[in-house]
Amino acid sequence: MLKQNRMASAAGLLAAAAMVLGACAPQATGTPQTIIQTQVVVQTAPPVVETQIVNGTPQQIVVTATPAPVQPTAAAVFKSKDPTTLTYLQFNSDPQTLDPATDYETTGGGIVQNTYDTLIFYNKDKADQFVPQLATDVPSTANGGISADGKTYTFKIRTGVKFHNGDVMTPDDVAFTFQRGLLVGGANSPQWLMFQPVLGANVPPGDNDIADLVDPTGAIYGNGDVATLKKADPAKLAAVCAQVTAAIVADDTAGTVTFHLAQPWGPFLSVLANAWGSVTDKKWIGANGGWDGDCKTWQNFYAPSYDDENKLGIGSKENGTGPYMLDHWTPTQEVVLKANPNYWRTDAAWTGGPSGAPKIQTIIMKTVANFSTRLASLQAGDADFIDVGSPSDWLQEDPLVGETCDATYACKPSDTATQPLRVYKGLTSISRSDVFMNFAIDTTGGNDFIGSGKLDGNGITPAFFNDVNVRQGMNYCFDWDTYIKDVQLGEGVQSFDIMLPGEIGYADTDSHYSFDLTKCAAAFKASTLKGADGKSLWDEGFRFTIAYNQGNTARQTIAQILASDLQQVNPKFLVEVNGLPWPTFLSAQQHSKLPLFVSGWLEDIHDPHDWLVPYVTGTYGGRQHMPADLVKQLGDLINQGALLTDPTARAAVYKQFNQDFYNAAPDILLAVQNARHYEQRWMQGYYANPIYSTFYFYAMSKQ
Repeated sequence: MLKQNRMASAAGLLAAAAMVLGACAPQATGTPQTIIQTQVVVQTAPPVVETQIVNGTPQQIVVTATPAPVQPTAAAVFKSKDPTTLTYLQFNSDPQTLDPATDYETTGGGIVQNTYDTLIFYNKDKADQFVPQLATDVPSTANGGISADGKTYTFKIRTGVKFHNGDVMTPDDVAFTFQRGLLVGGANSPQWLMFQPVLGANVPPGDNDIADLVDPTGAIYGNGDVATLKKADPAKLAAVCAQVTAAIVADDTAGTVTFHLAQPWGPFLSVLANAWGSVTDKKWIGANGGWDGDCKTWQNFYAPSYDDENKLGIGSKENGTGPYMLDHWTPTQEVVLKANPNYWRTDAAWTGGPSGAPKIQTIIMKTVANFSTRLASLQAGDADFIDVGSPSDWLQEDPLVGETCDATYACKPSDTATQPLRVYKGLTSISRSDVFMNFAIDTTGGNDFIGSGKLDGNGITPAFFNDVNVRQGMNYCFDWDTYIKDVQLGEGVQSFDIMLPGEIGYADTDSHYSFDLTKCAAAFKASTLKGADGKSLWDEGFRFTIAYNQGNTARQTIAQILASDLQQVNPKFLVEVNGLPWPTFLSAQQHSKLPLFVSGWLEDIHDPHDWLVPYVTGTYGGRQHMPADLVKQLGDLINQGALLTDPTARAAVYKQFNQDFYNAAPDILLAVQNARHYEQRWMQGYYANPIYSTFYFYAMSKQ
């Protein structure tokens, strides 16, 4: 998934220097702790003069009142200037679109998640457990919602729910939502996640897009070929639409929607829970320039541009059933949401969860590009929380922290307990950057990244990384400890497998590479590559360039660590590190010009399938020109794992995949960094679900 990123003056600190702070008991809910002001109050009284006999002589003694015991004053709390309004300052600019079917980035996804509802939703902070939302139950084999063969899912649809414009939601709206997504979304949308379970798993030349059904050869490839799709045989177009509508069927009388899958699909429920599974109003979509459900015309709406959608209204407006409604979107400035006073939820989805109308009436998501400006606003109490540009920004927020919470939401005062912020540490992350090696470097029109283009000590050949010994040597020559310490501030864990720790198939006991210069040297000495003069790779040496996108200091440091380690093992191994403007870097990566590149992935669903596909048969596997035999070997295991619904059986398949991937060593898997969240201490209700695009504001309130 495409991820958009999310101390000026000490005079603005919200501090009460005279306070002496009492201890705060840890609470599992993560709610703000009460600050007890235990200021010492000394009771004074006029002195009393008494006459006493001392050694037979009268003397006057001044007697003062004994001070009363110290009593704590009334509890002091951190209070927001406006508890009805939440202000969130973002690094991001604008959403690409607010159409759930096509939006595939985090800014728009966060807005959609708060204004629309899905059939099922995440169980609080658990990214792989679900609760009913617009469905009344989460289907299972036990409750009859999932057939014994794992290919039929039936959802009972909640009644009485209204869209924001007053239209009543029906099962037909639900079925239309997913039919439209598959038929209209296009190759650059998140609908590939629905395509695989509903219409069949696919590998290149297709791209898991509806056009592959119209032309299975893959000739209609990607969103740039809309014109060709529109010229396709009308009978074939109608047949594809009929196939989709037969796979997703509404029964308004029974109040159900049934998905007939092409095969069992382990991560299917995960696919439905994220923002692209948001239910839309069929009538409203058609009235705002979208497809109206007619199978004769769907191709005319295929893969719309974001500009076209936004001009029509389906991308710049919303009509969901969610707890918030779009008030306005001012491009490059802000998005403002207003509470839905008639929100349908009357029972909490989880213990202690929200119900009824939202507690916070207004959500302001303002674009502020400069971190120092965002931080100054947070410091002054004008923002409730802000985006950071990178983990290095944490160091600037830390002096403002008065309360520290762990990943279980247990909180305690910090040493600087009068400070206004609360921080949650050790939170789960669902993104990672890794190093990808290119098996067939493109030299069309020349390529400055591979030096001479020959194995002559001053370059490498386009097929340099085809040698498994070279790839293994690169792995052994990377210093993870330095990376975790210098880039991840010591808060990272080395990745042993492609999938994230805790997901099905990940195991701390799996084979993995470690920094070992002796093994690095042995791998390069084992290479069969020869220079033009017959010298071995070890004796000849090599030279190439690792590029990174300018401003991304993390990727720059990763490249520098690898370059330094390679030269340490052999002075003839020369790697240059060069920063490129983002468009240039991305274009070179997409066109396979880079011999080796660092890039990242943010998962769409908390399931190993969402990692294995892009790393082998999808995005990165393609940019690396991974050989067809390796793609098939690993791709077959990927599909086997997805077709299973039993976690134990899936784990067994993924164990074999992980071993085969380790042996092939196409990438250097780096490390997952824990996340943090900083907020004002008057905030209540925060919890960390890593799969959220931004925040689920419905659960929040303020003091």
